[in-house]
Amino acid sequence: MSLRRDHLSIPSFSGGAPRKIPILTVEGSQPGPTVVITANIHGDEVTGLGAIHSLSHSLVSSIQCGRIHLYPSLNPDGLAARTRKVPPDGQDLNRLFPGQAQGSPVERMAHVIWDDLVSREPEVVIDLHADSPISIPYAITDRAVSLQGSERQRLEGKCESLAQASGLTVLREYPDDQYTHHGLQHSLAGAITNDLHIPAITIECGPRLYIDARAVEVVEHAVLGMLAAQGLLQHKTEPHASRIQGGPWKRGAGPRASVAGVVHHLVSPGAKVSRGQAVAEIRSLAGDPLERLCMQEAGFVISLTERAWVGPGVSACTLATAEAPRRD
Repeated sequence: MSLRRDHLSIPSFSGGAPRKIPILTVEGSQPGPTVVITANIHGDEVTGLGAIHSLSHSLVSSIQCGRIHLYPSLNPDGLAARTRKVPPDGQDLNRLFPGQAQGSPVERMAHVIWDDLVSREPEVVIDLHADSPISIPYAITDRAVSLQGSERQRLEGKCESLAQASGLTVLREYPDDQYTHHGLQHSLAGAITNDLHIPAITIECGPRLYIDARAVEVVEHAVLGMLAAQGLLQHKTEPHASRIQGGPWKRGAGPRASVAGVVHHLVSPGAKVSRGQAVAEIRSLAGDPLERLCMQEAGFVISLTERAWVGPGVSACTLATAEAPRRD
């Protein structure tokens, strides 16, 4: 097996030479599924970039069948500028798929990326992100809001099984109304799920602005576990030490501040919390207590907000709470 290098040309925003996005392809000796793995769609989230660099070497010797396309960075300008969005346009690329051929510069960028990805006819897409340095790693499945009944259940079940193979805590995305309110059906994984109707998983792991070797290792093992579940290679992924068992769990925002001040966290990522329990305290600059943020329902803490100062409406943490059975 060998590593094949290609690139995708993105039209320049300023009229200069096109920006070239590298694509690395590893192919097994036997036919099998095609998987696409993307990273760094948010320019300030770099763990996936490091994981793809590592995977591009390890997969050459481990892949047995099928084909894996690796996109190390979908937002190289955001990477260089250390920003989530695409400069200088300032739009969030991960809310614009499948893009528009005649839209804004970033909408055109999304369209070019989407067309290239679709042309590779993937059967699974894995998108790599980073949440916070004060977070447990987790895998997210999207809501198949474009489908109903058994078709929706079947696709979401495939996503769930694939995510479980990562060995990480598995969260379903925000409930349907919040999911569409935040435009998550136009994220890359959301559009893959809702437009192409194939399984897509988002991995959240590691700090945002620097490549942490331990986080890269966690992501690499999670990805290898999912690839093994698809039959592309042999790999045994043990459950991560932080994995929250049970569920199903859905992603949700923790209690929000109603005043501005300095946030002091009272819990740690992975901690079990009960209804009414205080998870953070807001204090003045002088240290006087202003407000305690308490749980509205029981669950687990996934990540803590990566800031010291919060304003009204800012959530203290991300939570995993129990998913109620859906009635179609």
